[in-house]
Amino acid sequence: MIKSLADTKNLISALIENKTQMFATTEIPKPMDELVAAANACVNALQNGNKIFFMGNGGSAAEAQHLAGELVSYFLKQSEPYAAIALNTDTSVMTAIANDMGYEHVFSRQLQALSKPGDVAVYLSTSGLSKNILNAMEYGKENGVVNISFTGMKTRYMHQHSDYYIAIPSTSTPHIQEMHLILGHLLCQFIEEKLQPKVKDDF
Repeated sequence: MIKSLADTKNLISALIENKTQMFATTEIPKPMDELVAAANACVNALQNGNKIFFMGNGGSAAEAQHLAGELVSYFLKQSEPYAAIALNTDTSVMTAIANDMGYEHVFSRQLQALSKPGDVAVYLSTSGLSKNILNAMEYGKENGVVNISFTGMKTRYMHQHSDYYIAIPSTSTPHIQEMHLILGHLLCQFIEEKLQPKVKDDF
């Protein structure tokens, strides 16, 4: 248990150091630089009347729902609500698509129905291998959606469809999820501070 906590501490330190990583001869961007660039893309999208979609499977689905909720409600400040939707929350839609078309289409089909060019999609996948995530990313890339990846160092399949690629330097699923939540909170904080810099803090 203590070792796991130490590993989490080391990962946080690695994120703060913000170093370029190498994975299978591919240079992986500095995670904090990518996060800031991705957050700016989210701000620009919201300012232009676009939406932010979040999606993931399992624990990543919970985090997607969590982060969308932070933006629709508010995070640290009593801000205006922001247009954010978690695509893994509508069980009727998801099970209909899964039953009729296959689970690999549950996110791409929703993007096809709901997204427009200039929207942002945030894809959370610790493995980077989820077919429904990769299909949605491919659709987004081909149809003018800004693609933001939250993943780890297990594969690089998400990289080819990403506009912003935030990879946690770990292969441990729990630790990747922990860092995704930390960075997701920073994303929400950045959006609030950029769009509502003078609103009242929540105490």
